[in-house]
Amino acid sequence: MKKTILIIVFVISVLHNAGAALFAQEYKQVEFTAFCYHDVRSDVFGKLYHDTNALNIQHLIQHFQWLKDKGYTVVSREHIQQAKNGTHELPDKAVLLTFDDGLISLYHSIFPLLIAFDYPATIAIVTDWIENDTINIVYGNQTRTAKDFLTWDQISEMSDSGLIEIASHTHNMHKGVIANPQNNAQPAATSRIYQSGYESDEEYASRITKDLQTSANLIEQHTGKKPKSIVWPYGMYSEHAWKIAQELGFESSLTLGAGENVSINSEHIDRHLIDKNPSLAEFKSYFRVDPHNFPQRVMHIDLDYVYDDDPVQQEKNLGLMLERVKKMSINTVFLQAYADSDGDGNANALYFKNEHLPVKADLFNRAAWQLRTRTSVNVYAWMPVSAFVFDDAPEINEKLGVKAWQAGEIISSDNNYKRLSIFNPAAKEIIYSIYDSLSKYNTFAGILYHDDALLTDFEDLGDDAIGYYRNAGIEFESINDLIHDRAISNQWAKVKSRAIIDFTNELTAIIRSYQPEIKTARNIYAQVITNPVSEHWFAQNFEAFVSNYDYTAVMAMPYMEQKANPDAWLTELARLVKRKNVSVNKIIFELQSKNWLNGENIDSRILARQMKILQANGIANYGYYPDDFIGNHPHFETIAPLMSLATYPYYKR
Repeated sequence: MKKTILIIVFVISVLHNAGAALFAQEYKQVEFTAFCYHDVRSDVFGKLYHDTNALNIQHLIQHFQWLKDKGYTVVSREHIQQAKNGTHELPDKAVLLTFDDGLISLYHSIFPLLIAFDYPATIAIVTDWIENDTINIVYGNQTRTAKDFLTWDQISEMSDSGLIEIASHTHNMHKGVIANPQNNAQPAATSRIYQSGYESDEEYASRITKDLQTSANLIEQHTGKKPKSIVWPYGMYSEHAWKIAQELGFESSLTLGAGENVSINSEHIDRHLIDKNPSLAEFKSYFRVDPHNFPQRVMHIDLDYVYDDDPVQQEKNLGLMLERVKKMSINTVFLQAYADSDGDGNANALYFKNEHLPVKADLFNRAAWQLRTRTSVNVYAWMPVSAFVFDDAPEINEKLGVKAWQAGEIISSDNNYKRLSIFNPAAKEIIYSIYDSLSKYNTFAGILYHDDALLTDFEDLGDDAIGYYRNAGIEFESINDLIHDRAISNQWAKVKSRAIIDFTNELTAIIRSYQPEIKTARNIYAQVITNPVSEHWFAQNFEAFVSNYDYTAVMAMPYMEQKANPDAWLTELARLVKRKNVSVNKIIFELQSKNWLNGENIDSRILARQMKILQANGIANYGYYPDDFIGNHPHFETIAPLMSLATYPYYKR
């Protein structure tokens, strides 16, 4: 990614935020809730209907009536856009209703109810499905034909009613396209098609443009109205696709997510997906969502365990991993996206296409997608922040690496982590490019920033770093002042802590240009919590982590810390975190299943006991590293009852 692009993104962000702040002074920020329905039928019972998105019509009536009885106001998408533009304010307790895919029940069942309740709604149609008289697609485990979808006459009639807005659900992107060498089909709007090589940026942009333009033209031709909202298939989009849509005249983007929105930030509208035929009681629960309410149970997995020179054996290894994750009944996997064959924590190859390091295997895409679709977990790409090692070009690390003060000289750091300097422009461009490739060619739910993101009390002392410190307001005459003057070194530690956070935020912005909904997590050393002075040793700050990332992953690893009484140390660490002025729901404790000091596995019973200690001290979010799914360590039967969300604690919606 070019530096100029990042500057443009930054400037746009600043202007947007400034505009939002000005807007907020004049208009009330109103929260609203959005819902995504699909088919509504009279023959849907229970939760095991073949189409999980189908809803019983009696349940829909109950949903509508409850909204009216409880004082909710159903508003149109256009009303929300006016609130965003500042020309109309939303009422309190506003709700947006949307219906996707253009099924025939929209006309025969839903439209009459909307008229009866006087509720506006947005209907999203896949224009190819409407146009194609010979359409034959698998939908909800059934084959659907043209008779199952709306006609243009019906669409036009609903549009003319004044209650219904017709939105584009794309022309022909409600499908999967081959997106990796292993032939996995992934969402067409966000994936780069793979055909002996990946689709180029230009080819991708051309395909998206042609599809959205075709859809918009057909809707305008048959309704007389140009569509203003794009409803992304599967709720998945990228800022690159959205930019194209905006250029074509779309003003709103509808996705899937928590369903909670704010009127002045309604460019992308999150919607609760109505699935599994929710009753009225279940529908009510959608209005009580806490994004950090669900316990996080994490398996931290090395792709190095999956990789094998033999592709057949590699697939077997992948199958073993998937089976174990699914049986564990967890919700999160931290999945290694880089190769680290010698286990030193540095990336000397990657598991995805990129322009800088060798590709050991194009494996991350497949593994992450299989985990998502077969085990329903959220996959976080586990990546170094700057520990990238160029074995074939060691001069890169020498020239662009972190510099340290040693024996009165500034030399290349001899730290185990061979990091590029985040203050060096050339080093940053390399890292930006690697993260751009990660995000472009893979689909994942979050990013875990590795524990290489540190600077000791003797780092970084490269020329660019020193210039950064002076620009940040640190006044020093010599390197000796930075290191030995207590007041200056305190300031130095905080500036470095902030600099690393800011750099990871830049990386997050790159990722979100492709995958806007990703969550962020970052590893933190336990000593930063137990001994605040250690900010000098790591350039890490616990409270700042909690403020800047969705999750802070505490490396709760007593054997790595060489503690004589691991259980007592873990108990005290949990209590220290609880006493901090932070949300404990944003903290994940990461235990160790291996003692790297002696190379031995930690007894699974000990690991299970430590999980019980965390639970007893009010810590619900935890996991462990590493998981050896081939050697069954930790022992599944021992650890699963403490990890499984199917047993404890119960999910709350």
